Amino acid sequence: MTISYATARSAPILEWADERVLIEGWQRRKDRTALEKLLLSHVRIVFAWVRKLSTDRAEQEEMVSEGILGLIKAADMFDLARDVRFSTYARWWVKNSVLTAFERLRSIVELPAGMRAEEGQQVKQSTDLFDMLVCDDPTPEERMIAISSRDQLRARLADALTGLNEIDREIVTSRTLKHPSETINDLAARLNMNTTKVRQVERRAMSRLKNELLARGVTTSRAE
Repeated sequence: MTISYATARSAPILEWADERVLIEGWQRRKDRTALEKLLLSHVRIVFAWVRKLSTDRAEQEEMVSEGILGLIKAADMFDLARDVRFSTYARWWVKNSVLTAFERLRSIVELPAGMRAEEGQQVKQSTDLFDMLVCDDPTPEERMIAISSRDQLRARLADALTGLNEIDREIVTSRTLKHPSETINDLAARLNMNTTKVRQVERRAMSRLKNELLARGVTTSRAE
């Protein structure tokens, strides 16, 4: 979905009841028209963050794409039973998506040997801005949303684990979800398996778990 800044600025702001109808349409029926209307009304949040971080057209396009994915994730996860506007909830997802994209873009910037000192300073200022933004203390609303979102993700993860067989679930839990995680050697000894077999089962189990999570609307990589 491609949306220009001019389109975002002129998009109508939805009323409370209207946005909830659209969210319900997307969550229950996967109504793409409803999702597109919801995104169009809130994509100005994405542009607001992107324009704070960069004036480079290519970077902006990349960050806008990631920000829209954040909006879609917010639409997936929004709890209609909560007394909060979607824009408040979505802002947390958008902020994290855009800043993650910005960090990735800045991490691959390489300064040519002949770059002028002031150009190098501009890059440094950009990364300083990123550090400043990600270190902002979260608002009470953002703290509430973060807790709620983590709770929803935990619930979906627990449900996804039920789709694995007992040995797959045990290995994934011991290797990935426990802190500290169990070593391959310790796990192999406990399960009476050799280490090669444990690694094979772990790879297979993680692949199955990703599929179970995707079936529940949870993506497992930033690129998705």
